[in-house]
Amino acid sequence: MALRENVRDLLRAGVKGFIFDFTDVPHCDSSGCGELIGAYTSISKGGGRVAFVHPTARVRALWERIRLTDIFSIFNTLAEAEAFVRR
Repeated sequence: MALRENVRDLLRAGVKGFIFDFTDVPHCDSSGCGELIGAYTSISKGGGRVAFVHPTARVRALWERIRLTDIFSIFNTLAEAEAFVRR
């Protein structure tokens, strides 16, 4: 099942806070970015909040190049991300 389908199922179940932990993700290609953008859009339209935690330097550099850092809420710790999605 694709990420967006999982997100839609969780939204239908009433989940509103989503945290994506990138601690052990070495890279993210264009397909991965597309999936993340789709998930982010679905969550936002569904009234939810999305936080991204600890992207590696390589992932963050890509996100900066394609300006996802202007859209995504990115945190250095899980505690910060959890506080954000609970607001």
